[in-house]
Amino acid sequence: MGIPGNSRFDSPGDQGEQPAALEYSFVETAGGVVTVEVAGDAQVLADALADSVGTRPPKGAPQDGPSTYWIDRALARLHTPPAGPREAVIASGNTTHLLLNDGVIEARYNFDPPDSEDVDAVPSPELIKLLEHWRRRVLELDSDAARRMPAPAPGRSSGSAGLTDRHR
Repeated sequence: MGIPGNSRFDSPGDQGEQPAALEYSFVETAGGVVTVEVAGDAQVLADALADSVGTRPPKGAPQDGPSTYWIDRALARLHTPPAGPREAVIASGNTTHLLLNDGVIEARYNFDPPDSEDVDAVPSPELIKLLEHWRRRVLELDSDAARRMPAPAPGRSSGSAGLTDRHR
């Protein structure tokens, strides 16, 4: 069952033109996972959302339903951008990553060279809207999704200080 959502983003190279609409919907799988389907020509972004964010619980968390863990981590990184470099990885998966580059999120494949043109770009406020909408949808389906977190590592608090990239 798809649930429509809409956001807007400026695609790179469209400076001065009308922003293109980013259309997406949420799809619930039989296993309780909620995925994002991005309409149009944003395949890298769709792949990065599935690979680098997603709603599967992290290793060490209860595996009995969806989790907002990866969405929450991406949102935390977007709400607290690094003070130093202008580029920062927001989320990474097995084959993709989301890179914050001067206020724009670039969805990229890990195996592409840095100068690859196979990139989807979205202003960070628009990706934040999509992620917040996705999180709300997951919680509507399963109110326990925000509690499916891994146990804190011994000697570490459960805060965000120890954020690492996603590896499944």
